[in-house]
Parts: sequence; structure tokens; C-alpha cells
Amino acid sequence: MDKTQLAIEINPHRMSAFEVKDQTSTLVATRNCANKSDSGYKQTLLELIADCGNTDRFDTFSCSYSQEQSTLVPMSLFGESTPENIINLTSHQAVPKDEIDYNRLPEWNMVNVYRLPMWIKSALIIKLPRIVIQHELSHILRFLNTGSTIPQRSQLILQEDHFCLVVRKDGQIVHASYQVYQSAEDVLYHLLYTYQQLNISSKGELFLQTSTEALHQVAEEVAKLAKTITQFEAISMTTSMNDHLKFQSLCV
Repeated sequence: MDKTQLAIEINPHRMSAFEVKDQTSTLVATRNCANKSDSGYKQTLLELIADCGNTDRFDTFSCSYSQEQSTLVPMSLFGESTPENIINLTSHQAVPKDEIDYNRLPEWNMVNVYRLPMWIKSALIIKLPRIVIQHELSHILRFLNTGSTIPQRSQLILQEDHFCLVVRKDGQIVHASYQVYQSAEDVLYHLLYTYQQLNISSKGELFLQTSTEALHQVAEEVAKLAKTITQFEAISMTTSMNDHLKFQSLCV
């Protein structure tokens, strides 16, 4: 019997909760973040959990946090340094020590070091003590290690003002980044630039994944524009909604 999972997705603009069961993800509740202060975010998250009703019907709980302050490092380098030093090397402003977290990814011999605000932990752990909270990039990387890792594959997850792009080529992760964007053209520009830098023009797959109807329309526009560019001729493109929420099942 398949277990029922409550999968929460948080970014600085929106929080959504999904029921994941039998390989399908169904939206349970969503809230926009009107008050972008720590106390405002925490209140919005508590309201989202309340919107989910009785959580006893879920067997497992997970949360994906999507934001740009994230750094991938080899396991060997992580062992020689500290999470604070690693993230502060790539951050424009110092990250408080109590807001630094990391996920070990032995399947790729890497560690994802990232910022995780205290309001996420304090709200979720009180309400859902068994919840597993990880960064969005960690979920994508775990998923890219499932099944055959040989095909060239790109995962692009669109959020409200940023997106995460991960590229697997020849069985290796060759690119992982966060970019801000304002339009479908911006997304396509970053995608094209990345493919050119990686010398990708051969057969491969690109998955554009979103959580809302508005974002899905942007993804559809990106795919439509890409079909007019030679660089993407051999690339098979798929757009989908809520599909990537299933990646969280790999961490519980």
C-alpha cells in the first residue's frame, strides 16, 4: 500500500502544500507571502498548515525550500572546511550561523550547503515534528540519480522570480545554478547560454516543471520559443505541473 505524503514547497513569494500518493501530486493548499518579514513568513506558513486540515491522514512529511543561496561542494572540500565558510564565500552578505544547513549527497560525492531561515524550522517542527526539510536542489539531484543516469537530461524548475537549472551529461552533474528572471525570454537566454558553454547540441531531454498555472504558462512559452532555435532541435522538451513534488519522496 502506497504511503500518503504531505509535501510542502516554499519560496520567498509563495508556499504550497501537496498530497503525494500513487505517483501523483495534488494541490492541498497554497498561500502567497504578502508580509515578507520573518514573523510574516512564519505566520503564512502556520496558516498554510492549518489550511491542510487534520494532518494525521499523512504517513510522511517533507518540505522543499527554493532560494538562490545554495552552494555545491565536493565531499572532500566539505570535510576540510565549515558550512559557514563555504556559503559565505559565495554570498553577498554574511549568513547567520543558525540559518546555515546542508545535505550530503553521497550518490554524487557532493554536499549542498544553503541558507534555511529559522522561521521555517520553528513553524514546521512544532506542527509536524517528523518533517524532513531540505533544499530544492538536493531533491533534484537525488532524482537525477534514479533510473539510468546515462541519457543527457536537464531539469528546470520555475518559481515566481527565479529558477533552478541542473544538467546531467555523460552520467555526471555538469551544471547546477539558480537564476532570477522576469520573462520567458530571460529563461531561454540562460538556458541557451548554459547549453553553449557545455557544448550541448546532441539528443537529450529537458523537463520544465512548475507548481502553478501562471508558471506553467511561462514554461510553455519557453518551450515554444526554444523550438525556433537550432541549438534545441535535438532536445526533447516536456512541461509539467506538480511533477517535481514527487522528488521529495526520495528524502523521507
